[in-house]
Amino acid sequence: MNEKLLEYFNEIEMNHWWWEGRRQILRQTIKKEKNLKILDIGCGTGETLSFLKTYLPKPSLYGIDSSPTAIKYAMKRGHKNIISVDAKKLPFENNKFDYILLLDVLEHIKDDTSILIEARRVLKKNGKIIITTPALQFIWSEHDTAQGHFRRYVRRRIRKITSNSKLSVKEISYFNFFLSPAIIGVRLLSKLKPFKKYGEYNSKLNFSVAKKPFLNELLKSIFVFEVKLIKYINYPFGISIFTLLEKEN
Repeated sequence: MNEKLLEYFNEIEMNHWWWEGRRQILRQTIKKEKNLKILDIGCGTGETLSFLKTYLPKPSLYGIDSSPTAIKYAMKRGHKNIISVDAKKLPFENNKFDYILLLDVLEHIKDDTSILIEARRVLKKNGKIIITTPALQFIWSEHDTAQGHFRRYVRRRIRKITSNSKLSVKEISYFNFFLSPAIIGVRLLSKLKPFKKYGEYNSKLNFSVAKKPFLNELLKSIFVFEVKLIKYINYPFGISIFTLLEKEN
């Protein structure tokens, strides 16, 4: 991932509306049990691990990332079990983890099935994998290119790679539905040369929102409310997809 982008993330993740929505997914998906072993694949700056450290009672947290810059940020946050390894060759024994996180990671991997197969190996029986991915290929923009994405997803592809990995889908839904008309409009507009800057990863529309308290809190409220409804509503489309997988045997 672009190092400048990691710098942006490190500055805003704790407050930006998008990350708060992702944290809400974890709140309603991970059981608050003691001594859970959790692996964050593509842990980035370690912000998610910091959240889990305060949210869960005595968790054992591990993170991996291919970026030395990301590893540096995560270790500065006080995380110790952070290593730089290939996610297709995890240095952990079989059946180790209760939960594995792949939060906006699969789209960075050319062979996404191989990651799920390896994640399944180190997951305990009845363990869970929590996935978020960007959705809708037709809104591909410079934002995706700069972040090193190979693709955006639809539910059908998620189900296919899950089946190939011998994992069971427990929940799957699009999300970022309420705000999707505006986001889709901006991404499509950015395909036109005069508006190209709106699709760039460092567009003020993407990250500077975190520095505008009223707007950021408004978007956060909308997004978190929407995520809470995933328990009752399967959204027909959205900018992202949430998937909960289980290793049944």
